[in-house]
Amino acid sequence: MYTRLQQCASVPDFNNYLSFILTKGDGVGDEIRQTAGLLLKNNLKTGWHGASGEHKVFIQRSLLSALNHPSKFLRHTVGTCISMITRAAGPTGWPEVYPALANAISIETASADPNALDGGLDAVYKVCEELNGRLDVPHAGMQEGSPAGLLLPKLLQLVGTVTDANARAKALGAINLMVPSWPQSHAHVMDAYLQALFALAMDTNGSVRKEVCVGIVSLLYRAPEKLAPNMRAVIAYMIDRTSDGDEDVALESCEFWAAFCEADLERDTVEVLREFTPKLIPMLLTNMKYAEDDEEVLNAEEDELNSGTDDKDKGTCLGFRVSKS
Repeated sequence: MYTRLQQCASVPDFNNYLSFILTKGDGVGDEIRQTAGLLLKNNLKTGWHGASGEHKVFIQRSLLSALNHPSKFLRHTVGTCISMITRAAGPTGWPEVYPALANAISIETASADPNALDGGLDAVYKVCEELNGRLDVPHAGMQEGSPAGLLLPKLLQLVGTVTDANARAKALGAINLMVPSWPQSHAHVMDAYLQALFALAMDTNGSVRKEVCVGIVSLLYRAPEKLAPNMRAVIAYMIDRTSDGDEDVALESCEFWAAFCEADLERDTVEVLREFTPKLIPMLLTNMKYAEDDEEVLNAEEDELNSGTDDKDKGTCLGFRVSKS
């Protein structure tokens, strides 16, 4: 079947056929439908601009209709295809997609149709990834002025109310991707975002805590003045997360220290870090461990550097080479 699908690639409406199989192919196995979706994704990535307007509309409507498909694999494949179109068309090339996504991730949808919420969040996150979070582009006639202005309030509502941890993590992750291009018209909403980060700081789900760390680091670059009044609490929190039992959280928290050094902070705020250095420095040094293969590489490099030198009159002390007197 896969071979036959590839052979049909030259047919003008082949992508319409693929989108139909993916979104409405009842009676066809999920594996085949997902394969059709992946082929569609690849075709959209390279050939979207060459498709006719009629074919584009058919594919777009088909994909949006399947955001709430019962199969998680299929609705996530739909989200991938949607993100490929927004990547090819740009943030203004498909204005209808953003109201549809906003509806899918609304609070009302969260309780009425969990599949639509999951599909919508997956698509929003992938769209943000493909567009590097650049959703602050003005759209004439669009409610709230831009895709970011339309989606951010919906995502913030979800972060504060939805009970599903995966949904909280995905919603917060999508917001984090938009922080570098946060719309100036929605600067006031950043306070709600900061409150959401603080509220989720001790979430029991590791993925959520990881996204909290990502958000704090993003704010440190984008709007450090928002964190400055609470910098002591933020530093203490990030030190704790560097020792988090979830390795992904611990690794993500380490980004904070480099960001702190690079951020545009007032001197008084920078001085706050000095209070924590007696705890921070030993912790960082303790966690600076070479993996076994790293040590092998270092030993090999040292052997290569010292090749051809006479070291028979040298000994070692505490791991350092010293010459005998």
